[in-house]
Amino acid sequence: MFIGKVTGNVVSTQKVASVVGTKLLLVQGLNLKGDPPESLVATSRTAVAVDTVGAGEGELVLVTQGSYAPLTEMTSKMPTDAVVVGIIDAIQIGDKELYKKR
Repeated sequence: MFIGKVTGNVVSTQKVASVVGTKLLLVQGLNLKGDPPESLVATSRTAVAVDTVGAGEGELVLVTQGSYAPLTEMTSKMPTDAVVVGIIDAIQIGDKELYKKR
């Protein structure tokens, strides 16, 4: 699982039947910076992920990949390896709040 930021949508007019009607999001991976962590920084990791929670552009999300991706009710019959499984409200490490949704 990784933390990412939704940077856009992916539109595909031709796709397998099990993916029709599914919202696909472009998600940029984020890493913690500093020791102790003081901020989140973008990585070179980008994924196209199936949206199961109604996330939107600019939101921070939790993404699961690999063999766990098809384990949600919505993706159980879908050929996917990345799924948005949560929208992040806040990230806190110790007393420091690294992120809080507005």
